Formats: sequence, C-alpha cells, structure tokens
Amino acid sequence: MKLLAPLTLLSFTAACASSVVAVEDRNVRDELVSLAWRPVTAAELPGHWRVRSLEGPAAAVLMDITYWLDADGHFTGAALFAGPPPAYEVLSGTWKLAADGTLQLGEEAEPAVAETAGGFLRLSGAEGSLVLERAEVR
Repeated sequence: MKLLAPLTLLSFTAACASSVVAVEDRNVRDELVSLAWRPVTAAELPGHWRVRSLEGPAAAVLMDITYWLDADGHFTGAALFAGPPPAYEVLSGTWKLAADGTLQLGEEAEPAVAETAGGFLRLSGAEGSLVLERAEVR
C-alpha cells in the first residue's frame, strides 16, 4: 500500500504537461466590454435580474441588487447597502420605459439609459452604471 501512493502521485504529475500562456492571454477579460449594446425594448424587460457589475459613485454604497420586473409595469427588488452593518432595502413601484430609451424604476428614481446585449441589461445614469444579468427562475 505504501508503494501505491507514490506511484499514483507520479502518474498524476507525469500527465501534467508544462505550458506557457501568451502574454496577451494572461489578463482577465471582461466579456461585458465586448458586447454590442443596443436600446432595450419594453418587451425585453420583464423577468428576474441580478447585478453583474456596478461602477461609479453608487458602487461605494451598493453591494448587491436584484429586480423582478412585471410585464404590467410593476417591479419589486432589494438592494444591499454597505454598512456598517450592511442592510437590505426593499424596492417596489412602477417602471416606465420612455421613447428616448430611459428607464425609470419608481416615481422618485432618476431615469437611466437602458441598453441590452446577450441576456444583460445595462442601466447608466449620473450615479454610475449597473449591469444586470437575467436570472432563470425555476
């Protein structure tokens, strides 16, 4: 039995070939940067959306956000605000997509430019940019 462990280890290490990764392939690639964004339509908004990335001043206070958008123009969601201690705030109200492509989530919220690409929804405004990913509800 004592001989079996070194032989097993030797067989695993012998199967691992050495490789060199090209310099241009060493960086982490953000797939969101290369997407072809276009204005979202109202028909594409209903469903469950979860945060994928958050940039700008809002990122300093928001840790997580999720939305459920109904086809009838209502939404609900939750935002996790940084603490101390971190705390969730429930969000709800109505949403409207204007002809100029801006989405307003609630009457008091600032409108955001709404764009979509490959199952993602990007909302951009004065407080930053939020990319949400469609989440499957099973």
